[in-house]
Amino acid sequence: MQSRLFSTILGVFLAIMLVAAVSAGEAAKTAKAGYAYIGAKKCSMCHKKDGIKESWMTSKHATAWDDLTPEQQKDDALKPYYTTGTTAKGELLTGVQCEVCHGPGSAYKKKTIMKDHKEAIANGLLVPDEKACLKCHNEKAPTKALAASAKDFSYEKMKAKGVHKKAVKAAPKK
Repeated sequence: MQSRLFSTILGVFLAIMLVAAVSAGEAAKTAKAGYAYIGAKKCSMCHKKDGIKESWMTSKHATAWDDLTPEQQKDDALKPYYTTGTTAKGELLTGVQCEVCHGPGSAYKKKTIMKDHKEAIANGLLVPDEKACLKCHNEKAPTKALAASAKDFSYEKMKAKGVHKKAVKAAPKK
């Protein structure tokens, strides 16, 4: 009995360490590139007019953290799946915010950079793909909800449905 308990505790500990190592690896890549998370509040300053903010706010991604129980919110193994990360000031960004999919926005947040898609990408903007979704929607996810969704996850169906409204480019001025 003690051996089984020890094995269970060891297994849980190793799983937590693996998630922490993966998260640390992602954070290290981000820090190495010099990009920092800024949070959806700052993204929404420009994305109010195009409808992206409002459509994202009603998504399951936006409310992911709030859907957890207080006990689950204390579980460090869940944080990489239900939060975005921390800002340069150490503020925890709860929910699956813009930058989980689009990359830390510190270098591409300026309107002058965002107007030029290639320049925005050069400054850290990511164009989400299936790989981005599978970071969370996979069978190794620590919650039944994510693991279940991974089993039936279809990137093509989700891409067609979208997480938020697509940005509409303004017509060129004549």
